[in-house]
Amino acid sequence: MTIPSRSRSAERLVDILMELHLHGVVSRHALMHKFNITERTVYRDLNALSPIVEHTGGGQYRLIHAVQNSAGQGLHHTIANFLNADSFFPDRGTEFWQKLESRVDESYIQILNNDAEHSVENDIRRYLPSIEKSIKNRNVCKIVYKDKNRTVHPYKLINKKNIWYLQATENGRLKSFSLSQIKWLDIQNATFTPEEHALALLEKNLSPWVSEDTFEVKIFINNTISHYFRRRNLLPQQEILEDHAQGTTIRCMAAHENQILPLIFYWLPNIQVLEPAWLKQKMVKTLESYLTPET
Repeated sequence: MTIPSRSRSAERLVDILMELHLHGVVSRHALMHKFNITERTVYRDLNALSPIVEHTGGGQYRLIHAVQNSAGQGLHHTIANFLNADSFFPDRGTEFWQKLESRVDESYIQILNNDAEHSVENDIRRYLPSIEKSIKNRNVCKIVYKDKNRTVHPYKLINKKNIWYLQATENGRLKSFSLSQIKWLDIQNATFTPEEHALALLEKNLSPWVSEDTFEVKIFINNTISHYFRRRNLLPQQEILEDHAQGTTIRCMAAHENQILPLIFYWLPNIQVLEPAWLKQKMVKTLESYLTPET
């Protein structure tokens, strides 16, 4: 049966759009050879896509809404990078994108993350436009955070384990403010100059827990659970120092006691703080307060 010309044209348009999403650009001459069509037909196809496709010179065309980055990546790569997809699929070649729709429809691959906070929809609608504007324009902001008035210099928004944080400096110190705890935000006319040390810390540490003042922690992990820590980094800047029959000794770096203590409590009784002594004492006192009945 002969395929109607209109169907062939529609198939070509879909194919051209796929090429644009996969590679960012298409070549007029390459399309002629691929589909075995005349240059006039290519012009007609590209003209049909003119609301979303633009000519960039030299017979090259790209999606208008998918401005290319320096690596020549298309919109789908930009979204994948934004969502840190490399953590789940480090190899995202052409085959991956071609299979993506069927994988979603057939649901034989599923990625489960932590549930978002209940307030996330309201938080993002309420603060995202204002915070983005203040970060871009380097505006000083006033916020009410945990019932305290604060003046901050905003640098970045980060989502960690489905919790949104504003990373900003307060009195020159870099801190992370949970969006769900911000009760009021106002952008000031005053601007600030970004501090190099803050920019360097944010680039180095992709975590809400960022600080110039980190401390070293040494931990012993019983062999009944040590394989979890050898398999992936469960502690900040984790480094294995020694493996032996009884377990594993690990060194890590923390920016605050609250960054490390909840992790330690989670793995009790198969984990032990070796250093520093003050953190071990803090852990013991916290456990004693949990176990001591109120009078």
